[in-house]
Amino acid sequence: MVALTGALAGAGAAADTGGREATVEVLSKRTLMSAAASPVVGSGFVSGGELLDAQGARVGDGFSHCGVVAVSVAVPPAVTTHCTSVFRLGDGELHLSGRRHYRSIAAGFDDTAVAVTGGTGAYANARGEGRAVRAGSGAEVGYRFTFTLVTD
Repeated sequence: MVALTGALAGAGAAADTGGREATVEVLSKRTLMSAAASPVVGSGFVSGGELLDAQGARVGDGFSHCGVVAVSVAVPPAVTTHCTSVFRLGDGELHLSGRRHYRSIAAGFDDTAVAVTGGTGAYANARGEGRAVRAGSGAEVGYRFTFTLVTD
């Protein structure tokens, strides 16, 4: 379900930064969600699971810690969060930050943008942005994460 389509080793020069640019793509499969069905503002939860390549082979794991910043009065409630995440891959970690909107906690979050705030290993100097797009089907919650990374 998830694919690793690029790596920093094959990156070309980024025109405006003098750094290298690469695209990294992984699929996620949610295996953990600790949020209550009706969270309250100020509460937090952890979610995450496996990261896979295009052939479905596991390439790492990713987990997020999210703080609830808004809850609607709808049933089930829509929830807005701020999340920090760590995606652990074979050649290092990507560290991420972003806002997520859940129409319901059980259904997962809407497509969203994330900031790449750093990392370790091959991603030690990484910065950039990414996009999470829903990729799961039925009751399975999953996303395709595509990151555009720049390193020094």
